[in-house]
Amino acid sequence: MWQFDGLLTLIESYDIITIFRHEHPDCDAVGSQFGLKNWIKDNWPQKKVYALGVEYCRQGHCWPESDSCWNKDIENSIAIVVDTANFERIDDHSCQLADKIVKIDHHPNLHPFGNMQYVYVDSASTCEILADFFQQCPEQVVSQKTAEYLFRGMLTDTLSFRTSNTTSHSLEIAGWLSRYGVRIPELNRELFDQSMENFKFSNMLRNSVQIREGRLAYRIVSVQEMEEWDMPIREVKNFIEEFGHVYEFEIYAIFCEKKIGGKSYYDGSLRSKHVTINDIAEQFHGGGHANACGVKDLSEEDLENLLDKLYERIPH
Repeated sequence: MWQFDGLLTLIESYDIITIFRHEHPDCDAVGSQFGLKNWIKDNWPQKKVYALGVEYCRQGHCWPESDSCWNKDIENSIAIVVDTANFERIDDHSCQLADKIVKIDHHPNLHPFGNMQYVYVDSASTCEILADFFQQCPEQVVSQKTAEYLFRGMLTDTLSFRTSNTTSHSLEIAGWLSRYGVRIPELNRELFDQSMENFKFSNMLRNSVQIREGRLAYRIVSVQEMEEWDMPIREVKNFIEEFGHVYEFEIYAIFCEKKIGGKSYYDGSLRSKHVTINDIAEQFHGGGHANACGVKDLSEEDLENLLDKLYERIPH
């Protein structure tokens, strides 16, 4: 059980609350954002609550559209930023107009921001943190809708409770949420079933994966391939777990090419089953969790150096 000193009082004291998430949002980002918004509206219906952000999470096809509001509303609000490690990654920087900023997150707190911070790196997801907070507010109601928003974020960030940062607390919180009518089989199908086109794309990736000595697997997806498949970078990177079920692969990655000034650069998602790799990612314009992190803006030389360092990290 984590500490949330002052958070409930702060929410109760503001008539306007704005909630922000990170760019290229995943289900934990939007699940925590809309879960928090719904919980506040259920308990304080008179408050104005805005879930803000430009981009849309496509996994699950179940998320509401982002809200819009006037800058004056943001200025009079408390801004709660969820699932975002550093200020630069916030999807909408208008949060800096707010009267106060609160950070709620589970990533390593290497770049603190905000007037108050509730950062718990031992949590598998930000949705888990918020559910723990809601559990500590027994006078407030939790609806099925709120519980399902949070459950979706927990499911996806833990890959159905299979990641190394899944704890007994994660499972206890999931069990607590399930009491509120969470449709567990339906949510799993909604989040993890794929279209025939995506099935074909994932087969293409698996059939062309590059492998170093049977332990490091990666795939570089070109601009041309993404155009041919009508697949944007943010969606391509979601296919990284296509490599995660191979017993021999200790580290696996997917990289997407992008063109800047006519030159090729690469953004990537990195995963490992046991070894820590986020310290390597931090050397290449990235970071994240010990076993799940990202890199960006890599030159071809950077990419080769990164692959060398990842391979060297694997016990042989």
